[in-house]
Amino acid sequence: MPESHGDSSAYYRQVAGYFDVESTAFEKNYRNNAILQQLRTDFRQITERYRFDSLLEIGCGTGIDLRYFAEKYPHCRIRGIDVSPAMVVESRKKLESAAGNVYVDLGTPEKLDSLVGQDRFDMIICYFGALNTVPKLNEAADALARHLTPKGTLVLTFVNRWFLFEILWNLLRLRPRRAFARLRRDWPGYAPNRPLPSRCRSASEIRRCFGHHFRLVDRRGYSIVYPAWYRHRFISVDGRLGRMLWRVDRLINKTLFWNLGEYSLYVFKPQR
Repeated sequence: MPESHGDSSAYYRQVAGYFDVESTAFEKNYRNNAILQQLRTDFRQITERYRFDSLLEIGCGTGIDLRYFAEKYPHCRIRGIDVSPAMVVESRKKLESAAGNVYVDLGTPEKLDSLVGQDRFDMIICYFGALNTVPKLNEAADALARHLTPKGTLVLTFVNRWFLFEILWNLLRLRPRRAFARLRRDWPGYAPNRPLPSRCRSASEIRRCFGHHFRLVDRRGYSIVYPAWYRHRFISVDGRLGRMLWRVDRLINKTLFWNLGEYSLYVFKPQR
């Protein structure tokens, strides 16, 4: 279990090995998944509401977002970190021809002090739940607080603990163990045949870990009724049904049920 794992370096080696394998097909799988692209576009649009001259990405993967921000904001100082050596290699390849000041390091959020020194960033992002695999979320929050500028912004997404559709779907198919997998302390991830110990986060837990340093200024839930990314073959995002379900999710976000989807996004600012 990440939260109680005695040897975080051994745990991170396990995480790195998992994503090293993922790196070979990561780009292809993303390009073939319209829902992932839709979510990433929305994450970016929310990020770009806030002014920044420097940006740090936690869990940068193959550098898809690093390259996007480097090309769109060439004046920015941009850094990325990832726990997977193979992902870092792929990311550096992607950024070889990118203009601007952009670098990628191998490491974890807790090690930011040694990775970036005294550097601080106006924007810190984490897309698609990389913080679900940190051993202690409160320590990661402390590290992000040390490296965010006083008027900076965090845009963080998490794999959500309470995914109502998945619970009901699996109960109807008489698969209770899978239905409640995210509610257990140790979640095996998306590939049952290749488990990765991680933890799905609830809104209360995230606010508790980040509340010491930050105030919540915005939040959004994804794939509440809109399909999760791993069900992308069942719907066309540009079709009538896809557009309707996306709008329904936007309406649910205005209610108390906003946090019942597959992913949740949080925007934090430093405490005044």
